[in-house]
Amino acid sequence: MDLTTRKIKFKERFDTITDTNLVARFEEFLEIHLSNKKIVAYTVQGEPLTKEMYVEKIKKAEKSVKNGYFTTVEDLEKEVENW
Repeated sequence: MDLTTRKIKFKERFDTITDTNLVARFEEFLEIHLSNKKIVAYTVQGEPLTKEMYVEKIKKAEKSVKNGYFTTVEDLEKEVENW
């Protein structure tokens, strides 16, 4: 199958999408790949991260820890005992 045919088939399938979150993920994917930004990591959900996005996530996580939003190993071990 040539590239033009693949694009047409993709567009037809894309037009059937009703999930706005999925469309947003496609938009983000295209933005990253078409802007030639280098992907340095992926989230556990498989979303690509540029260096800027990765650093922002780290800063956000550090802020959460600083504000006390974390689980200690001890608390996690207690939780596991109840599984």
